[in-house]
Amino acid sequence: MKWPLLLAPVLAAPLIAGAPVSQAATSQPHAAKAGDPVLLRDRLAGFDALTKHVGPEQADTTIEPSVAVNPKNPLNAVIGFQVGRVDAGGDATNGYATTFDGGKTWTNGIIPGLTRGHGGTFDRASDAVVAFGDHNEVYFSSLIFNDTSGNGLESAIVNNTSLDGGRTWGPVDVVQDDPGGGLNDKNWVVVDNGSEGGHHHGRVYVTWDRVAGVIVKYSDDKGKTWVPASPVYAPNAYAGQGISAYPVVKPNGDLFVAFMSEAAPPALTAAPGDEIAEAVAGLSKVSSATFIGAGSVPTGVPLPQAVVASVRTYTGNPVRHQRAGTLLSAAVDPHTGRIYVVWEDSYFRTDAANDAVLSWSDDGFTWSSPVRVNPGRTNDNLDHYNPSVAVHDDGTVDVIWRQRQESSSSDVDTYSLDVDTYLARSHDRGLTFGKPLKVDRSPSDTRFGAFSRGGLFQGDYDQVATSGGLTYIVRSESYAPSRKSEAPDTPSATTLHHQPTWVAVVGTASRR
Repeated sequence: MKWPLLLAPVLAAPLIAGAPVSQAATSQPHAAKAGDPVLLRDRLAGFDALTKHVGPEQADTTIEPSVAVNPKNPLNAVIGFQVGRVDAGGDATNGYATTFDGGKTWTNGIIPGLTRGHGGTFDRASDAVVAFGDHNEVYFSSLIFNDTSGNGLESAIVNNTSLDGGRTWGPVDVVQDDPGGGLNDKNWVVVDNGSEGGHHHGRVYVTWDRVAGVIVKYSDDKGKTWVPASPVYAPNAYAGQGISAYPVVKPNGDLFVAFMSEAAPPALTAAPGDEIAEAVAGLSKVSSATFIGAGSVPTGVPLPQAVVASVRTYTGNPVRHQRAGTLLSAAVDPHTGRIYVVWEDSYFRTDAANDAVLSWSDDGFTWSSPVRVNPGRTNDNLDHYNPSVAVHDDGTVDVIWRQRQESSSSDVDTYSLDVDTYLARSHDRGLTFGKPLKVDRSPSDTRFGAFSRGGLFQGDYDQVATSGGLTYIVRSESYAPSRKSEAPDTPSATTLHHQPTWVAVVGTASRR
């Protein structure tokens, strides 16, 4: 059964009151050189489409967006995002937006069947992530859970599938449901679109963690049924803490998963100079797992045991006066197989801020030293966080991040109210990066952002995706809903919010 759009207004360049003022959205302050990234447009794409909110839901908020681009049609992209953020965790339900004209206009709606009041049975949704197959299929993965019903025990990972590029969505298919407890968290999804030997064309992988235990399942019938779970790095699926298991399919059909782990993987596969890292409390390692031969596994058979390696010891600083910083991101060169992992880290810093850093590997087991993506001083308290990475068909690497000017003082009044989003491009396979391009039309104003657990919450992640030479950058932007809106002196879960989701589209400067 196909589900219709629940709400589908067409959005052109936003002219709503309170929208950011254009700052040369389609032109650059200097002449772009051939191959440089060029901002084509930045548009409002997703928003809170609900007419009513209950209890702790923060109206007019979206959060933690994901983006995917049709590999056969770069003008067709889909984003997913949380709608109506809740301070303690989760949201009212998850929403989506779809474009078929390269981000000029978007249709906006609600994913069916997730939460109570929206066709589902759970209290809350969260962690909306999307991935494209190459026949217009879009897979929308969600975490759904109870926070009050049934003593807050039940949580599940579910999937909705679109067969028409994100116009309409099918019903919920259950990936994992735990009615008796066991916290499922932070899911990601990827599709094997390869057709060469070693691939299982159309296989969908979903990875997530259970706080203790990082696991993966796959589907070979467009998300309807899922094989039993395979552990990503623990001896069994329910031991060993980890989070942010980010999957990519290598050109040979292997499944690669980058994740944050509590303890160092075995010394045999640790990165050079990192062999003797000790297990410490908290998520201290950037790690990886490779399922060799994953694409050759027959339908219904669990994946083989993964080969686990250490990418690097994580030494990131907390992103100050916000709920949290980032989760890591990964991407693979579709031809060479080089894998890239990015995260925020203080490796190069002498202050309390972070850089966007990248490490690469040609085999998934040995990793380069961190590469600092953003330029600038290392003691300026300019914080760079929420990085994400994507690779073009020609091997060009794009990394995005958000940044905020912080201060050596702990007083939030000494911090900038503005948050900007930048993209940097590498033409030498991640060794060096060019001058960053600012992709937002105007900065986010932190006073109007969603609020969670004591601070601003624009999300644990943003995302970037590429296809056909276009790069899509999605993030939630907060700003005054109207020119008459008065900013709260002390933002909280109950003050005025306005945080829709925007998508910037970047092209490439051509040769003259």
